Amino acid sequence: MKRREFIYQSAAGTAFLTIGGLPAFSQNKLKGIQQNAYQSGRELPVVYNVDVVVVGGSTAGVAAAVKAAQNGAKVFLASREPYLGEDVCGTYRYWREDTNFQTSLEKHIWENGLPTPLHVKSTLDQQLIDNGVQYLYSSYATDLIVDEKGNPAGVVMANRSGRQAVIAKVIIDATPRATVAKMTNARFSEFRAGKQLFKFTVVGNKEKIIEGGVGKIQPSRIKIEDKSYQAIEYAIPVEMRDGSWSSFAEAEQIIQDLTWDADQVDKSDLLFQNPPDKMKGQKHWKELDAVVEEIPLKVFQPRKVDRFFVLSACADLSTEVAEKLLEPGALIGTGERIGNEAAIIASQTSFEGNLSIKSSNQSAEIKGDVGELLLGIRPSFTLGFLVEESTSLPVLGKYDTVVMGGGTAGAPAGIGAARNGASTLVLEYMHGLGGIGTMGLVGGYWFGFREGFTEEVDQGVKNIGGDNPRKKDRTDIWVTDWKREWYRREVRKAGGNVWFGVLGCGAYVENGKVKGVVVATPEGKGVVLAHTVIDSTGSADIAIAAGAEYSYTDAETVAIQGAGLPFKYPDLSYKNTDWTFINDTDMLDVWRTFVVAKNKFKGHYDIGKLLQTRERRRIVGDLRISVLDIYNHRTYPDTISIHISSFETHGYTIDPFFSLKAPGTKEEGVMAHVPFRSLLPKGLDGIIVTGLGVSAHRDAMPVIRMQADLQNQGFAVGMASAMVAADNKQIQDVEIEKLQQKLVEKGNLLPEVLNQADNYPPEASRIEQAAKSVVNDLEGLEIVLWDKKQGIPALKNEYTKSSNPKNRLVYARILGMLGIADGFRELHNAVKSLENWDNGWDFRGMEQYGSSMSYDDSLLIGLGNCKQKESIPAIKRMAEKLTPESHFSHFRAVAIAFETISNESGAKVLHNMLQMPGMAGHAMTDIEEAIAETPLNNLTDTSTREFSLRELILARALYRCGDYNGLGRKILLEYSNDLRGHYYRHANGVLNKYS
Repeated sequence: MKRREFIYQSAAGTAFLTIGGLPAFSQNKLKGIQQNAYQSGRELPVVYNVDVVVVGGSTAGVAAAVKAAQNGAKVFLASREPYLGEDVCGTYRYWREDTNFQTSLEKHIWENGLPTPLHVKSTLDQQLIDNGVQYLYSSYATDLIVDEKGNPAGVVMANRSGRQAVIAKVIIDATPRATVAKMTNARFSEFRAGKQLFKFTVVGNKEKIIEGGVGKIQPSRIKIEDKSYQAIEYAIPVEMRDGSWSSFAEAEQIIQDLTWDADQVDKSDLLFQNPPDKMKGQKHWKELDAVVEEIPLKVFQPRKVDRFFVLSACADLSTEVAEKLLEPGALIGTGERIGNEAAIIASQTSFEGNLSIKSSNQSAEIKGDVGELLLGIRPSFTLGFLVEESTSLPVLGKYDTVVMGGGTAGAPAGIGAARNGASTLVLEYMHGLGGIGTMGLVGGYWFGFREGFTEEVDQGVKNIGGDNPRKKDRTDIWVTDWKREWYRREVRKAGGNVWFGVLGCGAYVENGKVKGVVVATPEGKGVVLAHTVIDSTGSADIAIAAGAEYSYTDAETVAIQGAGLPFKYPDLSYKNTDWTFINDTDMLDVWRTFVVAKNKFKGHYDIGKLLQTRERRRIVGDLRISVLDIYNHRTYPDTISIHISSFETHGYTIDPFFSLKAPGTKEEGVMAHVPFRSLLPKGLDGIIVTGLGVSAHRDAMPVIRMQADLQNQGFAVGMASAMVAADNKQIQDVEIEKLQQKLVEKGNLLPEVLNQADNYPPEASRIEQAAKSVVNDLEGLEIVLWDKKQGIPALKNEYTKSSNPKNRLVYARILGMLGIADGFRELHNAVKSLENWDNGWDFRGMEQYGSSMSYDDSLLIGLGNCKQKESIPAIKRMAEKLTPESHFSHFRAVAIAFETISNESGAKVLHNMLQMPGMAGHAMTDIEEAIAETPLNNLTDTSTREFSLRELILARALYRCGDYNGLGRKILLEYSNDLRGHYYRHANGVLNKYS
């Protein structure tokens, strides 16, 4: 992926601003030193052009969207959470005492008593789907679109796909604190400093005595099979210095400090508050005894702002009436009324002149520019582009270290930085730290180096609950809510700050130096400046926004490790799944996964909130770790972490080495060193990447992605960021020997690392010996292929010298797999002599160890790699032996062989294979199809992936061989509209590259 796919411009001739330990923007503002950062003009992709946009996924927001759609409006809804119903599910306010339902939606949710989270989320999903409302999760409104008269004309949203424009004639702001309305000219009452009352629900523990706070035990217990749990809603006053996001983030931390204990099995994601800063509406309402239907809609419309509704307690309501409307489901009827009215207004509306994005008139003191992804959701979604003039963004804070992503490596990075004296901020979209091992419900290790910081984590988590009966006897498994609490406490204990509910949507860059992170918060967008940015998003989101090149599925390969999303219930700490492929930076794919999972696990209490992905975007770093680096135990002078795992590949591999010699068994752990250079994006300063985003070949990732190892890695990177802040150096200039010495003292590294040099390339004598020994069951293959410049001549020499037919075939197969045709004759004869196929490999995700292709498969691929037209009849003969029941790897081998030769002689064979029963028609281009074809309750399904992969791989080969009857292009076009992100990326990539 090239740098042209992002935007940033650097202001020349300005020096880097040295960052001190200033805490957060809100305090800077009080001191009168608020700063702004420059953002250049750019074009934003328009991805939806609708009559009505609803911002916020509350129950009332969904009701409004549905009613607008039922009245003929085209509607899009953006939810900031990874689910709908944030006012109920996000705040854990499921208990409703009033059973006098005014709407059918209320009845659907509450008619059978206390609903489960999954019931609420599924009901709301189905409402939108049934009524043709398009929607996305995890999307924050960041900017307002206006027409030439300044009337609202849509919003700009940010998510992990970047930033996109949504044009709309009417805006319904259903966010809890009227985020979009505050971007307009609407007026609001002042948010006054002082005590603010918040509510927060905790499940499973006894009521705590909190000074000034009140606990309310909910009227019915949560029952899961033979267990039941008490829920307590606390009302707690918190001192607020202002209405900035940093103040709200700190309030959330204070409330978690006060409410957590070891019995807790679940909690609210969000603080609940009756907002004190109400909008000035076209009418004020304070009649407490009036029925909801009597409240005029003008109460929900800002003064002097047309085509806009505020569907929340921020409307022009008295505090008492707002409290009444904040009862679960009470705003649904109002939402339906507003949806009706919005549809009418939209039908009578046209825009005045050209549209633009409302810009700030503030001057910008901070030089640099915003780098961000502006590719849209998918190419087919882009309806045009909207010009955004240059503007400025508020600086929300200044820190030595900013960690974007508080997951497996990110939370430890925050601890490592803060403990070593750096002013530190950890930013996390989820409302808990720890990533896949906590929020992702994989509450146990598989292999990993468990010394050093990881040992501290394990003991700390085990002991955090004292003698609580939930305590595990072992340290390799844990109670997930204990672990995320341990991380949160340790960051704060060390003096670090934590902001939950924050999405990283860009990088702040000047002349190749990353100076900070652009974030979307529930209170708006801004920049957090940093001496060092630690990108722990898992997908290198910030580094890529800054311009880093990366590798991922593309036109060359669709190989990806399996992923999943589990069901969930209180007190569940482990549920590992592998039933699909997920691109967690593709918002359409993310939406598909969450919707399908709700149906897949229908009847369960809930589903997870964090996707269980094992392979993500990886930077091109200063050094790239290969499979053979791992197998040859490569050492480095800058080792930063030790990694141990077996090769559980969760799918098939693509490295030529694995096509010849299978990865090890389940029990075979391999130790790998990861160098500091592989965490540094090539060409960028001021940023370092952790976790699954590091620079490595995809087939190397199974060994270097273990939780225990990434915890140690994150802590080390955090320590490094503190060191360079203290020395006023850049992260790439850290004193590596000093850092390694500290890590040895901590136990993260073994002492011998201190004296290790790079042992690559291997000595010529080792390569020559390995070239001789490979005839003995491929002994030494990892050595001879490690340095191909020396290895290939050595293999050719041994092939030439050998007169043994068996040995010559060994050399021919190795050379063929490398695309070298010297052994063509041996390979050709070997394939011609095959009578039937050997035992192949069918797609497997979970617990996939060993080879993903057979010996015969490798012969065909090696033969195809020789690119000789003469071999086509031999390959065709083997292809014609295949039936729909044949192994997946055989189809893949035939496809690769034909495609590599790329001759139209193979096209008809591939066409005929795709015409066999059950071979085609497996693309999932609409959500109903995706739901129907995904097996229920199966945690490790492989069928949907095998059928689609087989079809897509054959279609790709057919397309590249001349595309007999146009079938290859037809299938690729179908997959280019697939809801599953990796199939889309591959099909679209092939069509674009080979058209």
